[in-house]
Amino acid sequence: MKINELMKQLDEIAPFKDSEEWDNTGLLVGDNEAEVTGILTALDCSLATVEEAIDKGLNTIVLHHPLIFPKVNSITDHFYGRIIRKLIRNDINLITMHTNLDHQPNGVSHMIAEALGFSDTEILIPKKYELKKLRVNIPKEDKEKLKKGLSEGGVGNQGDYSECFFEYPITGQFRPNENANPHIGTNNELEIVDEYIVEAVFDSDQQDDVIDALLKVHPYEEPAFDIFTINNVPNKGLGVKFSYEGTLDDLTKLLEDKMDYPVVNVVKGNDDIISTVGIIGGSGMGYANEAFKAGVDVLITGDVKYHEAYDAKMLQRNIIDAGHYLEAFMREGLETLIRNKTDLKVVSSKVDTNPFQKKTI
Repeated sequence: MKINELMKQLDEIAPFKDSEEWDNTGLLVGDNEAEVTGILTALDCSLATVEEAIDKGLNTIVLHHPLIFPKVNSITDHFYGRIIRKLIRNDINLITMHTNLDHQPNGVSHMIAEALGFSDTEILIPKKYELKKLRVNIPKEDKEKLKKGLSEGGVGNQGDYSECFFEYPITGQFRPNENANPHIGTNNELEIVDEYIVEAVFDSDQQDDVIDALLKVHPYEEPAFDIFTINNVPNKGLGVKFSYEGTLDDLTKLLEDKMDYPVVNVVKGNDDIISTVGIIGGSGMGYANEAFKAGVDVLITGDVKYHEAYDAKMLQRNIIDAGHYLEAFMREGLETLIRNKTDLKVVSSKVDTNPFQKKTI
């Protein structure tokens, strides 16, 4: 399998279009035509991570945190340049799946929950997507050709399904003037035509391509069509939540047992029994209000600031700051997802890239 083929498989796991605009995902270092000898999944890419890939004969690293972020102005034997140079010298491809992996129902937060023993999760904060819907009139005898052409232009894809169209018969009328060159009808005469309306959705950023595809395949000089904006809430979003029965202390102990090091801090806002747990991997306090509106009794996340913790205490909210490195559980989770999609050798990294010195429990 070549890198460009692997990218298609990874796009099915976590579409790169789901990445935030500010993010840097996809193939960051490498060659689209290179043959993949094996994959190493990692949270971060350090010099030791690259050495691990080399030692194991794996020429592709798929990681969560972008190595090149934001802009890199120079690549020298200093700072991150050392790692990039080592990747290039050893023909190691580097692919990043960051916020696109965060926003999947089986993404990073789900992987953390699964590592804690809770695989039955649901999206915590659903993400709204703006879609477009095309509605076009077409003569009955031309509708199958139209659907085929639109499908090739990217229309009618919904989740794991393609060629999703809706159609119903109507009657249309028009009068071609003397300058027209009608596909059906006669100049200056009113024409009544049995037509079909064909409808399908597409991503909003495809609109220009969709119109081009429509004009190429439609038999009319002036096709009658409309494009509508619709909001859709698919099973995607940030974080997960799951049912739990126990105390805040019980949950903290469970986290520490699975992570094998103490959590950073705990904000105990109340003494209630915990029945719903929310997880946002990485830095999630910016979404705390939405998380608690979604009905969680405690939010597990990382990088909690003092004033954020103080506010949570005042609001009687329970917060567990497990550190940003909590996301390291994604190494095994992503390994499983890629194994299920390909026959390639996939190994999860064993390199500890946590920049903080860990205390023992």
